[in-house]
Amino acid sequence: MIRALVIAAIALGVTTSSAKATDDQAFAALNAALVERDVLPRMDRFAEAASALVPAADAYCTAPGAAGLDALKRAYNGAADAWQGVQHFRFGPMELLLRTQRIAFWPDPRNTVGRQLAEVIAAKDSAALTPQAFAQGRITIQGLPAMERLLYDDGAAAKLESGPEAAYRCEMLRAIARNVAGIGADLKREWRDGPKAYARVMASYGPDAHYRTASEATLDLFKSLYTSVEIVADHKLGKPLGSSLTDAKPGLGESARSGRSLRNAQLDLEAGAALYRAGIEAYLRDTAKNPALATQIGQAFDKTIADVKTVSMPLEAAVRDPSARAAVEKAQRDASALKTLLAQKLSPALGIPVGFNALDGD
Repeated sequence: MIRALVIAAIALGVTTSSAKATDDQAFAALNAALVERDVLPRMDRFAEAASALVPAADAYCTAPGAAGLDALKRAYNGAADAWQGVQHFRFGPMELLLRTQRIAFWPDPRNTVGRQLAEVIAAKDSAALTPQAFAQGRITIQGLPAMERLLYDDGAAAKLESGPEAAYRCEMLRAIARNVAGIGADLKREWRDGPKAYARVMASYGPDAHYRTASEATLDLFKSLYTSVEIVADHKLGKPLGSSLTDAKPGLGESARSGRSLRNAQLDLEAGAALYRAGIEAYLRDTAKNPALATQIGQAFDKTIADVKTVSMPLEAAVRDPSARAAVEKAQRDASALKTLLAQKLSPALGIPVGFNALDGD
């Protein structure tokens, strides 16, 4: 009897070990698909779009004028679009050196960007704009929100082209452009190049590796997916909406000056949907054997994105307009429902338990 129990226990251990190995292989394949199909191409696009800021800023500041300003604004919007495509990957190279905050210091409910930008411009310290000093200086003024203010604040063009601050404002634009481009190039290189490339890190598992198991790497990718939705539901739509029409806070939109707030939310959701469809959807159908959930999540992404597209005016106006506000509220409700679906249904289906504390604050 005892011998039979020992044999059964050994068999169970072998079966469990085999099942774990199979799970690790499935997670490793999923991670590889997500990194190759989604993460790396998006890092490439951000690096390329960020690099375009430098010649545009240089050309405008060399010969200020309407055409050059329009070209610089196009470059800014291209970089801002590409940033929305990667801002949810808050691990690995992105979390080093405060890169997320340096590229886009937001939320900013206390107008820290505006106050510190004004202080630096008033001081007109040229030494603070050298590449090394700038990159090590105030993180609030190093990235896209500060560039947006310089380009889109009331009277921005006039302040860039004439007056006692004009030259320094233009040098600020050039410093920000160099800084964002440099971070973009660093992100691309650190994900792709060399034996320590983070794409390799995410494919290496073991007791001495950064990730002990493939599922730990999957967890970082899942949290990125969740962040792409959470930031829209709770911040990019939720904060400007406030609790009611009279409590609306349009000033809390992400990019009100350039009219990008609603576009940013749409791009975030589209980035999340792309990450989901780069491999997670197929994993649910083929490996987790849960095609119903796979379809449900895909439809939820499509519905929420469609909701955002129905908002008929800029977000800052819509949250205060009785006729347009309902569409924003619907988009925010559906984003919140999608966030819950990811946390409560997708996480267990993937077999990667996630406590809410692991998701809070992203």
